[in-house]
Amino acid sequence: MSERKVEIMYFYSDMHENEKKLTKITKKLGQERKDIHIRLINIDDPVNNELAELYGVDTVPLLVFLTPRGEVAAKKFLPLSAKKVVYQITDQINKGELPNPQVEELKTKILDALNSVTKRSDLTEIVAEQLMDDLTEASGKTELYELINSHISAINHSISDLEEFKRVLQRYYKNQGNFVV
Repeated sequence: MSERKVEIMYFYSDMHENEKKLTKITKKLGQERKDIHIRLINIDDPVNNELAELYGVDTVPLLVFLTPRGEVAAKKFLPLSAKKVVYQITDQINKGELPNPQVEELKTKILDALNSVTKRSDLTEIVAEQLMDDLTEASGKTELYELINSHISAINHSISDLEEFKRVLQRYYKNQGNFVV
């Protein structure tokens, strides 16, 4: 990795994206911005399993931005063609705005706490996975707090909706014995 370049690792699957097209996009971005270096990483190639595991890749496409010192500065679940976002994050890294140690520390604490929560249903697992993916992407303090607020709101609405479903089902289940907890 060059000392002055932001390294962008693009994790993709050849089931969904064509390597030739990605190579063209990579060349174009590299010509437009000399301060970035892009690596294409096909998660379907077993050679890349260790790298995908190292960066916690479970969903693609994923852009992982590394500072010139090799620190993970940002992760975004976006296609490589999202040029505006790629340039915006690169600029933030070059200005020293990313990574933000306070945000990274807070994200780590939240993710650790969420990982300790028991997930007793597939629905809970889906919500947890989305929340954790979204938290992984947050790079600024404002973005992180807006994300938390959004998820709290969505969870509250879901709880209300599920309580209503439960009441409807209970009406039709009368006198059939105990409910499963």
